[in-house]
Amino acid sequence: MQLEDGTSAGLRKPSPPLLCRFYDRAVGAFLVDVIATRPLSRTDTRSLVYVAALGAAAVYFLIFPIWRGQFLVEIWPTESWNAYWQDAVSRGLPLYPDPTSLVGNNYPPLSFYGVALFGKLFAMGNLQAGRALSIVALVLLAIEITGIVKILAGSTFYGALGGLWYLAIMARNSTIYVGADDPQLAGLAIMGAGLWWFLDRVAAERDPTPALLLMVVAGFWKHNNIAIPLTCISWLLITRNRFAVRGVMISGAAALAGLGLCITIYGPNFLPNMLATRSYGMGTLLANIGHLQWIALALFIWLFWALSSRRTAAARFTMLHVGFGLFACLLQWLGHGVSGNAEFDLILAAAIGIGAAFAGASDTLLSHRVGPDRLRDIMVAALLLRLLASDRQETALLFLSDDFRASLRGTETNLRFEASKVAIMPGNVECKTKLICRQAGKPFVVDEFKVEEMLLTGKATPQSIAEKMAAAGITTFNETLPATAQPKASLIYWLKNRH
Repeated sequence: MQLEDGTSAGLRKPSPPLLCRFYDRAVGAFLVDVIATRPLSRTDTRSLVYVAALGAAAVYFLIFPIWRGQFLVEIWPTESWNAYWQDAVSRGLPLYPDPTSLVGNNYPPLSFYGVALFGKLFAMGNLQAGRALSIVALVLLAIEITGIVKILAGSTFYGALGGLWYLAIMARNSTIYVGADDPQLAGLAIMGAGLWWFLDRVAAERDPTPALLLMVVAGFWKHNNIAIPLTCISWLLITRNRFAVRGVMISGAAALAGLGLCITIYGPNFLPNMLATRSYGMGTLLANIGHLQWIALALFIWLFWALSSRRTAAARFTMLHVGFGLFACLLQWLGHGVSGNAEFDLILAAAIGIGAAFAGASDTLLSHRVGPDRLRDIMVAALLLRLLASDRQETALLFLSDDFRASLRGTETNLRFEASKVAIMPGNVECKTKLICRQAGKPFVVDEFKVEEMLLTGKATPQSIAEKMAAAGITTFNETLPATAQPKASLIYWLKNRH
């Protein structure tokens, strides 16, 4: 029996709950009639609101790290460490020191050459070049997420939402890497380009080996971005791709050839530096694992969609990618001194998953109950609330607080003053804030991280370290003024003390 609306008797869809009907009339009408400046469909208007909301969040959180980049302050200790090795490349000095010395370099070589070249091309110092390159890499990663989701889930638009969320969460939560002289983001951007290229070639049933080789290059820029190559190789094997064996063998041979080339170029110091002394234990893992709270909601949204669409290639691939991202994160956090960059693989996988979840929202069980439009509204609102739900609000204080803005200027003044004192000290000098010694024109003679790991693992004692420093004529500079970029970013504190 046919009803007037064309459905069969007994098969009529249940009426939406009263709350959903009210939501449609209130929110839906607002979106169409108030926000739209020209006649648009309800879906088109919603799309514009999604982009505007997540785009505004991304821009808002990016303002602070971009503004901060102009100051001569040490954002994070690895900044000066990277800048010293970039200086070494620029000056033709050895890149991998004697393993028995008090300095070490456990990063692969390409990033140092890349940043030095970038700085030379744009007439920038290495420190500023590294900071600028990290912002460029972050934007490139957002574009790559868009393209990857387009291949996996068929939607450029929802891929762009994943990319915008990625920009926002990284600028919000990884400020010691975003806008800092660190190779992690640029290395991940090269790896992300490899993933995009890989999926494009696999979708076209072409040999993905060139994309795997690009991932090998990315590994010689920064070596701990491992989730993407593990995911791609596993996907080739799981799907029994006809190019799987060829791709794995050629890319593996290329990685070994690259290691051999580095040993040839840099000599016997290369491998001992790369295999740097480090202590391991559960303490660092337990100290860092709480940081995953920032992406927990995004992972929940992705998982809800992935389980509903688990038979699709997009869901299966993202399950593999997120799984390897989580594995890489937890594995690296077992190492002492490993920080937030260990989770970058996982955050990238989560962003791709979010884009795919937006695209496939209509396939979930909850969508059948509340409708795909309302479900996507809830997803966007929840992601935005999680981004904003924190007392740490650097960008807001940048506009609201004169003291906040002045703090970094004061820190730069302190650093320059301290550097002027170090510059007149005779011989080699150790600075706790390495940027002070670098600004003073002093060479890099003590790597505090290497020394700490030698002490923790029992490979050195405080007395043996002191003897080495004395033999090398190294004097320790005792800083009297703060010279690191640590402004007080509590909005509540500012509200309580603004009068």
